[in-house]
Amino acid sequence: MMVNSSQIDAILTAIENPIRRRIIKRLSQEPSYPLEIAKELGIGQQLVAAHLAMMERHGIVSSSLEDSPYGPKRRLYFLNKSACVTISFGPHLYNEQVFAFESLPNNLSKDYDALLRRISESKQNESLESLYKLITEIDEKISRIEDERTALLYIRNLAMKRVADILNTQARSTVEKRILYFLLDERCEDIEKISTDLNLREAVIRETLKKLKNEIPFNL
Repeated sequence: MMVNSSQIDAILTAIENPIRRRIIKRLSQEPSYPLEIAKELGIGQQLVAAHLAMMERHGIVSSSLEDSPYGPKRRLYFLNKSACVTISFGPHLYNEQVFAFESLPNNLSKDYDALLRRISESKQNESLESLYKLITEIDEKISRIEDERTALLYIRNLAMKRVADILNTQARSTVEKRILYFLLDERCEDIEKISTDLNLREAVIRETLKKLKNEIPFNL
C-alpha cells in the first residue's frame, strides 16, 4: 500500500539520520528502553531519548510505561511502522516510492500462500531451523527481484534518454516537454494534479494535451 506524501516526509526525515537508522534497526529486533539502546549502541542516553522522542512525534515509534524491577517505571519503545522506501534518480530518472506492509495485498499468487503456510506449520513444532530456511529463501527471492528491478530501471533510463533526444530534435515548447515528462513519469492524466505539480494553468494543460493526443496513448 502506497503511503501519502506527509507520511513519506516523516519516514524520510526519520531515516536521514544515521543514529536514528541504528535505533530503528535495533528496535526492528525487539522493543527496548532508552538506556538499554544507549549502552548497546555506545551512544549517550539523552541523545537516544531525543531521537526516540522525535520519531514518536512522527509516528515511527510508540512507547508505553512498563514496571521496572529496580525502581520507577520505565518507558519501553517499539517500532510503530513497517515500510519499504526506494528512491531512484539519474539524468533521465526520478522515482520515489514508500510502501507500507502492515497488511497483505490482495490477489497473492499461490507461491506466497505456500510461504504463509510454512509459517503456520512452524508454530506446531517451535522449530527455528524451518524459519531460518524460510527467511533465507525469502531473502534470496528479494535479492533476485532487486536485481531485476535494477536492470529494468537501467533500461527505462535508456528509454527516457531516447525520449529526451527525440524532443531535442523537435520544435517543442518548454511547457509541452514538462507535461510530456510528467505523463511519462507519473502516469497521471488528472488536469488539476498536473496544474498543481507543474504550476501551470489548467487551460494551458488542456490545450497542450489536445496537441499530444495523437502521440501519447492517454485517456482524458
